[in-house]
Amino acid sequence: MFDERRRQKRVDVNIPIRVKWADPQGNRCEEVTRSINVSADGAIFTLKQQVKMGTVLELSLPLPRQMQKGISPKAVYEAMGLVTRVEHTPDRLGFKIAVRFRSASTKQYRAES
Repeated sequence: MFDERRRQKRVDVNIPIRVKWADPQGNRCEEVTRSINVSADGAIFTLKQQVKMGTVLELSLPLPRQMQKGISPKAVYEAMGLVTRVEHTPDRLGFKIAVRFRSASTKQYRAES
């Protein structure tokens, strides 16, 4: 058996995410992608461009209607995410990115069961 070290339950959900960051040369980058899964602490999604571990990303995620009721009256959840893992996608055409939310309000992003 493997050890489950996650503090929060992950929810497999495919929602659009707008990701913005600065590359090592300081150029602004932006990509719209879709999530693989999300938890109260972070998210996993794919990007076409590679980013380095430790990069801080600006994330915008639309909240499904049922999550807007108790979480936030806003239709879009915005947070900063610290890249904690970068892997090639199985097709090697992109990168699977794991981020940990850094925003003070991240505990509010929870899927309803």
